[in-house]
Amino acid sequence: MKNKSVFSIIVPLYNKEKYISRAIYSALNQSFKNFEIIIVNDGSTDNSLNVVKEIKDSRIRIINQKNLGASNARNTGIKKAKSPYIAFLDADDEYMPFFLENIYKLIKEHKGYCFFATAYKKVAKKSDTEYYCGKKKIFNNINFLAKIAKTGKFFIHISSVVVKKTVFSDVGYFFSRSNKSYCGATIFEDIDLWIRISLKYDLVFLNKINAVYYTNTNINTVKGYKFSKMDCCFYEKTIKKLSHKKVGAIKAKYLKQILYYLRNASATQLYIRGYFDDALHILKKQPQTKNVKNLYQIIKIKNAINRLLPKG
Repeated sequence: MKNKSVFSIIVPLYNKEKYISRAIYSALNQSFKNFEIIIVNDGSTDNSLNVVKEIKDSRIRIINQKNLGASNARNTGIKKAKSPYIAFLDADDEYMPFFLENIYKLIKEHKGYCFFATAYKKVAKKSDTEYYCGKKKIFNNINFLAKIAKTGKFFIHISSVVVKKTVFSDVGYFFSRSNKSYCGATIFEDIDLWIRISLKYDLVFLNKINAVYYTNTNINTVKGYKFSKMDCCFYEKTIKKLSHKKVGAIKAKYLKQILYYLRNASATQLYIRGYFDDALHILKKQPQTKNVKNLYQIIKIKNAINRLLPKG
């Protein structure tokens, strides 16, 4: 009798023909074998879909949809998943060989928990960074909100996270403006979801590198789509809404501090992409600490120079 699938690995795919086979094979080569891979082809216009079709494995399912953005693609995959646990893998990222086996051990050893993650390695163009949480091997009953609020470090990445499927019907899915239209090249949509999950579920975290996050690849975009502050700041509504609920004074304080970190990070991302007015708009909301003032001045100068440059 064939073993029942434990994990559904959701892979949103948009124009990643150079990297998608690396991601898929990192999943297929897992030491733990009871899983399915759901590739949500989000309207790719390159050769990505053909690359996937060339990989023959009965555990791979392909779902095609028009280009609605990564968040919508992940939500589609979650809803179509047949397994009790949802794992995420971006099309340009990679699992280490024992990722699923280690998560499965956590599930068995920490019964009743629904939110799992491991440390990960970030590979950039010039350097690599490893993200851990303290020095312990395993943290169970971890207060994710407290850790983020105190350190400002987002020590989990979407490709190192597994969530029990029932959690989504409880706290909702990834941010998406609509099920029918493109929801934007959003940033921090994963953090937005982890925050909502963390208010109800504690995190079990393995302090060992089990996934690789590559930033030296092309960013998912849509032709003709203009990135804006709205794609960075949807988490504002989430945090403000949660803060007004009866979450307690301590958690409300954590959420306020996390909002500060997210605004700074959003402004930086907008600055990198050349949306200086939107970046300045976000920073004006911030308490004027030294870091905020310095970033504000940098972006303000860059914006002034940009306005002097010839258009087109």
